[in-house]
Amino acid sequence: MEAKIVEKPEMHVVGISLQTSFTNERNKHEIPPFFHNVLKEKKLDDVENRLNNNQLCVFEMKRGNPDFRYTMGVEVSAGHKASLSMTALTLPASRYVSVRTIKRGPEDVSKAFGYIYKDYIPNSIYIPTGAPAFIYYDEEFFNVFNEKGYAGNPVATVFVPVKPLFIKKIIRRIGIKKLPA
Repeated sequence: MEAKIVEKPEMHVVGISLQTSFTNERNKHEIPPFFHNVLKEKKLDDVENRLNNNQLCVFEMKRGNPDFRYTMGVEVSAGHKASLSMTALTLPASRYVSVRTIKRGPEDVSKAFGYIYKDYIPNSIYIPTGAPAFIYYDEEFFNVFNEKGYAGNPVATVFVPVKPLFIKKIIRRIGIKKLPA
């Protein structure tokens, strides 16, 4: 996997949310059917003020808490109000670590997040900001997925918001490659 640092502007998202948890791997049993149901029933197709045909899956987590909110949504113009059955989110402008991944299922997403959090971030000058991470599905994903499903190896991009940690910058500048355990 190859990680890239990218800057993204503030994004406004409207979507449908699922409360789930890492406890007993509930997320692995609840997210896939939720994801496919939203796609199959085209539940996001009628969201007003959409900016494009792309979709996002946003992970709102709190450190040390296994429970989180997973929102499958679309980008909308600023100030758009969500219907009562939907969730409105604003993702702050941020620097992100991004990793493109072939998505054949939830395990590929887990591998991408694992790479970012366990391999890339510990060996970089960055730390997570705590803002929501998300998976971005654009036309590259949907063109393949709609025609061939997961067998066509559709590509999605995982984004984790990060910021530089000053002490890590200094350590890198003086030539230390790995931080002591």
